[in-house]
Amino acid sequence: METVSAPQEGETGTRTRVPAYRFGIVLLLLLATFIFLAAGPIGDWVPLVAVVLQGATLLAAFSASGVGHRLWRVALVIVLTALVSATVAIFVGGKEINAALFVLNLLLVGAAPIAIVNSLVRRRVIDVRTVLGAVCVYVLIGMMWSFAFTAVGTLDSQPFFAQQSHATVADYLYFSFVTLTTTGYGDLTAAHGLGRAMAVLEALIGQLYLVTVIAVLVSNIGRRGGVRQPQS
Repeated sequence: METVSAPQEGETGTRTRVPAYRFGIVLLLLLATFIFLAAGPIGDWVPLVAVVLQGATLLAAFSASGVGHRLWRVALVIVLTALVSATVAIFVGGKEINAALFVLNLLLVGAAPIAIVNSLVRRRVIDVRTVLGAVCVYVLIGMMWSFAFTAVGTLDSQPFFAQQSHATVADYLYFSFVTLTTTGYGDLTAAHGLGRAMAVLEALIGQLYLVTVIAVLVSNIGRRGGVRQPQS
């Protein structure tokens, strides 16, 4: 009689997939993306390079999270669509195309945290890799909000910042992480109600994430969720 082995961690369907939690690669890609965007490069080629970095981050996050083939296909479609839009923007330009490009970037950064969180919850083990994955999500949250601010500022006819009439991607990225960490330098502030509401919401999310998710994970490293050890 054929013996059927128990499903392994990360199994999808009839095929066993053991996720490789290589979140260090994701962090390196996030660092590369942050440095590139924070440097404030200027040119029509900048959105294309940003999409390449964001797409690589999404695919790396999916690889580290061990997602199934269906999600891989969705990720490839999103990345290819963003690449085509960025390429068209180089030759055509225009406010509407650039706004659509930032929305696609937002989707790229927004899909990666979902895959990481799903992977960590499924894994049910709290260790250094789990903390690295949670840190990846925190950084991705900051980038996601920066693209959200950029999309609002691009679509709005009035400047997003009270102190800056022509904000760059670096300005939005800087403002997002200053807001996420509640540093509050005050050199850049949202000028209108929607931007202010978004900034307050990001600050709340950032602080709640640090004092709940990260703090709980660090204080419980080595524990396995859902498994109660027998008492002697």
